[in-house]
Amino acid sequence: LIPTLDQYVWCEAAKQVRDWKERLGIPLPVSVNVSRIDLYDPLLVDKLEEIVRQNGLSNEDLLLEITESAYTENSDQIISTVKTLQKLGFRIEMDDFGSGYSSLNMLSALPIDALKLDMSFVRNAFRERKDTRLLEVMILLAESFEVTTIAEGVETAEQMFTLKMMGCDIIQGYYFSKPLPAKEFEVF
Repeated sequence: LIPTLDQYVWCEAAKQVRDWKERLGIPLPVSVNVSRIDLYDPLLVDKLEEIVRQNGLSNEDLLLEITESAYTENSDQIISTVKTLQKLGFRIEMDDFGSGYSSLNMLSALPIDALKLDMSFVRNAFRERKDTRLLEVMILLAESFEVTTIAEGVETAEQMFTLKMMGCDIIQGYYFSKPLPAKEFEVF
């Protein structure tokens, strides 16, 4: 059922982006998950482009989150599919970076536009010893590959300001807000 559920979520996200553009005049891209199973679907590219077209959006309006672990199985086929999506203008975010088993060498071959640091790194870095060296290295790594860094799971002002000082591009988490329905989010 994963592909069916994912496609439903993509459609709903695209409708919401269209609504915000039309009603509020705000172009606000939304990240959606693309599972490893989706990446084996030979019609994936067509399905995503059709969803975008039906909603009058550009491919940049749906940000595609693909977990790091998805790249480790049958990586040639998956990388080929992701490269096609990227060439068509979809932005690719590697989700949960650092939680899987990909090699740093493989990272240089992956078509990605952003690295989403797994929230466990943020939590671990700010425990008793407050050792943020690994976060710093990961942010520098993303900078060296010229991709955006996204830290997830940020819950305190200390975490947010420290990540900002390290050069993290995007910071998300409960520090800003819990997940919200669209109408409540619009207040922001």
